[in-house]
Amino acid sequence: MTQRNQSLDLLRGVAILLVVLVHCQGESRDVVPGLSWVANEYGRLGVQLFFIVSGYTMMLTFGDRIDLAAARSFYIRRVFRIAPLFWLAIVFYMLVTRGRGITNFAPDGVGISDVLLTFFFLHWSSVTAYNSVVPGGWSIAVEMQFYLLFPLLVYLFRRRNGAMLCYALIALVSVIGQFVVEPYLIPRLAASLPASQAHLAEDVVTSWLPRQAICFGFGILLYDYIELKNRPTFGALFLVGASLMSPEVALLAALAFGVLISNVSLSWMTVLGRHSYAIYLAHFAVMSAIFTLFPMGSLPLFVLVSAASLAFSYHLIEPRIERRFNRLGHALASVDRAPKAVVAVS
Repeated sequence: MTQRNQSLDLLRGVAILLVVLVHCQGESRDVVPGLSWVANEYGRLGVQLFFIVSGYTMMLTFGDRIDLAAARSFYIRRVFRIAPLFWLAIVFYMLVTRGRGITNFAPDGVGISDVLLTFFFLHWSSVTAYNSVVPGGWSIAVEMQFYLLFPLLVYLFRRRNGAMLCYALIALVSVIGQFVVEPYLIPRLAASLPASQAHLAEDVVTSWLPRQAICFGFGILLYDYIELKNRPTFGALFLVGASLMSPEVALLAALAFGVLISNVSLSWMTVLGRHSYAIYLAHFAVMSAIFTLFPMGSLPLFVLVSAASLAFSYHLIEPRIERRFNRLGHALASVDRAPKAVVAVS
């Protein structure tokens, strides 16, 4: 396995700070020159930066083998990394909201079907479930869709000329997502909803993989360039061309490239990056509690929420939940895995 790039956690740290910032800005609604502009213009890119890093990381950690055992190991490790904490978040937010969920996204409250869809990571398929059971849960749905297809992408990537086909496929899916979903599916979905919920039609497509596929594609491209030392010019052209409708993603990938190629690391950002998943799930509750008790401006709220969420993860969530399930996942993934030669694919 390739040695871990130290900048990955730095990028995750930047991503989680952007996510927390935009949500604190929305909660406080005050205007802080400079900070409010960053939150409004770039805060939403935090999740897409996570997706880029995820594409890179998955290529880095999948391993050299391309067989059913490798796929099995991959899925076991991913499930034990993501699912336990997410399932606990479902229970927590259902208790906190007294079973109603996040009413901004489910005006009439959530039902059993919404909870079950979220439990099985299928909440992207429902307007009332995609972000109403666990706030921010829509991005976990996107990740799981990517994980479902990832072993196939790796298999394609490692074939002769497969990398270019992989980039072309991702670009095609992204273009279809832009030119089919937005002008055709969104209006039809909106028309099928009650007037009070019609605005959710455009929001729910953010949790569909075709809408976010370009981010994972750029992550794979960066891995190809930095870790494999290739020069995937045509792959870059495919992805940049597909991102013309959302050029900020290409700029975000260029920023990530600059950070990753330098392999820089900042200790405090690395800590944030390593705890970013727990912070992501917890900061909504932390923010709501702090602002309810002590209404304040977006800057102090951002600082307090970031610090409190990190402390919560550092002292409780990571050592008592995440670490234990990660170890269990790795132990189960390694059971009955005898060393085998790398499968040659041509």
